[in-house]
Amino acid sequence: MSSTDLTLDKRDIRFAIWEWLKLDKLNNSEKFADFDKGTLEMIVEEGIRFAIEVVSPTRAESDRNGCRMKDGRVKVSECLHKPYQKAYELGWASTSNSQEYGGMGAPATIGLIVSEAINGANLGLGMFFGLTSGAAKLIETYGSEMLKQKYIAKMYQGKYTGTMCLSEPHAGSDVGAGTTSAESLGKGVYKIKGTKCWISSGDSDLGENVVHAVLARVKGSPDGTKGLSLFVVPYFRVNDNGSLGEWNDVTVASIENKMGIHSSPTAVLNFGENEDCLGWILGKEGQGIAAMFQMMNTARIFTGLIGLSLGGAAYENAKTYARERVQGTNISKIRDLNAQSVSIIEHPAVRLNLINMKSRVESMRALIYYTAFQFDLERITKNDHDKENLQNMIDMLTPMCKGWCTEVGLEVVQTGLQVMGGVGYTKDFPLEQLYRDARISTIYEGTTDIQALDLIGRKILRNDGALFQQLMVNYSELINQHRDHKEIGQLIDIFEGYCESLYETSISTREILKERGMESIALYATPFLMFISSVTAGWLLLQQAVVASEQLSRIRSKEGLEDLDDSEFIVKNENALFYSNKLKTTRYFLEAVIPQYQSLLEGGKKQNFDALEIIF
Repeated sequence: MSSTDLTLDKRDIRFAIWEWLKLDKLNNSEKFADFDKGTLEMIVEEGIRFAIEVVSPTRAESDRNGCRMKDGRVKVSECLHKPYQKAYELGWASTSNSQEYGGMGAPATIGLIVSEAINGANLGLGMFFGLTSGAAKLIETYGSEMLKQKYIAKMYQGKYTGTMCLSEPHAGSDVGAGTTSAESLGKGVYKIKGTKCWISSGDSDLGENVVHAVLARVKGSPDGTKGLSLFVVPYFRVNDNGSLGEWNDVTVASIENKMGIHSSPTAVLNFGENEDCLGWILGKEGQGIAAMFQMMNTARIFTGLIGLSLGGAAYENAKTYARERVQGTNISKIRDLNAQSVSIIEHPAVRLNLINMKSRVESMRALIYYTAFQFDLERITKNDHDKENLQNMIDMLTPMCKGWCTEVGLEVVQTGLQVMGGVGYTKDFPLEQLYRDARISTIYEGTTDIQALDLIGRKILRNDGALFQQLMVNYSELINQHRDHKEIGQLIDIFEGYCESLYETSISTREILKERGMESIALYATPFLMFISSVTAGWLLLQQAVVASEQLSRIRSKEGLEDLDDSEFIVKNENALFYSNKLKTTRYFLEAVIPQYQSLLEGGKKQNFDALEIIF
């Protein structure tokens, strides 16, 4: 295996979207009428092929070259230019974007799969695509017709890149403390002045222009998030005929020297140093944070996807290495001096590490794909009640995707490094870069702790726990439907125990809130996030296990086998082996992985509240 190799578990991907989610039913809707199963399969296959053959070879080189400043602008690694252009020419950078403005218009779930592959191949490049799409969709939703015509198509074509500008030197996660100002000049045009930092893909020479979505406070607006408005602030102004106009007084002050994602510039931007920076409002004054949350929530799911992308790449690399690396003898023959050396995949410790990785990757994929599918269903659903329920589910799952998947993805990459040993620590293999790139995912777009507070404060406790209750109802439906299932009935019993633990925690959390306040709940908010996310992932894996069991039964019936599990047939039949492994992986996740997160929660709930009084 070379340092540029990327592989994905295409079999698990196909299973998830066709056999479990049954994505082809979207074709019955007017919105996705042009996307039959054959078309969607082609998009997935060719998108993955593009990532492997075109993007993956740039990973190590772009990391090594990094980004640099020249004449006040950012230059990215030269090796990124052709893949960037090709991605837009072929539609892989705008798979789910609106057809009206030049996007492919495919379901969000399909676009997410393509992004999974591209991110795993080179996260730095994938970030340009994700941020540009996010900024363009803000304009599509909240912009005037003039803004739509000037920007969206060129952003979906890759001629312009896009960013999200929230953080300031003194206001990171506390967005409401931002001081970037906006002064109205009339007709939706404002003079912008301030500094933004930690701006991912903040500038580059990949496109002709950079379109910034900037939060700023209109003079006279109240403090806090309620006073923030959202503006389109391009690096170059755009003339009425679509041509580039004069420089818009946007300055790249610097780019960060970072641990990872070297191919993506993280910039400090100054707006209006010369008092000549113009911004065009999106939506209405004072509604900026509500509008920006559209992009932020999408970005949070995209960031969760990074955990899956890099964790999945790490697992496939570690698995291949373990098969190829010959070292030591089988432990059962350890005293046999004549025993032949074996591949390290035969060693129990290595196999345990691999099943830990496999179970986590498949659980992340289930959670991320399911969440994306809710987006697709919400877009085609006409019933208001159903639409509200789908949106509630998205709101509930978003902090899980971002918080849990990034933490778990990092765990998987770290385990992959352990499997590969010393070589994994070298630049000869992708693991060391995957680890450096993955590390930021738990921090940006709201740290894991912030996601935990959002989940427990806004989703679990708000509105008398309505969103939580909806999730519990979904859990119960699975339990009641499959309690007596031959293959997974025992796992359903285990899962029900986790549900009871979650419910008890929700009750005790309300009591603690009354007695000690939110500050005390914050002590175990993150362990709670990790536990409920793992239970939710377990719920989805159990759904997959039902499907796998049914497919095994069909194979058993077709082959005339009474007990497929005891037959040598299962190791010779690719499909039977996949379904059998799916059941075993689900069992391992329910019995061995979820308890790890449950124990963290139990420990968190027992923390000495005097810790809040310690002076450090």
